Amino acid sequence: MPDIMEMIGKEVEVIANGVSYKGVLIEVSDTDVHLKGTLGYISLPTSSVTEVRPTEKKTVQWENTFDVPAEEKKDLIP
Repeated sequence: MPDIMEMIGKEVEVIANGVSYKGVLIEVSDTDVHLKGTLGYISLPTSSVTEVRPTEKKTVQWENTFDVPAEEKKDLIP
């Protein structure tokens, strides 16, 4: 398990009060843990944080959704 200070600036998953938060770890202090999530910044009290771990893989829900195979690509105007 990497040191928490080595995870600053990287994608992490933080478990606090039984809830999982994902984002980029911005800062860790004696009182708060700060993340940059997809919808904004998240501040969690250090006393409620039970685990901080690096994320396995960044998932993108719509990745490659609109890719069309080369054999199906046709010119719009013949």
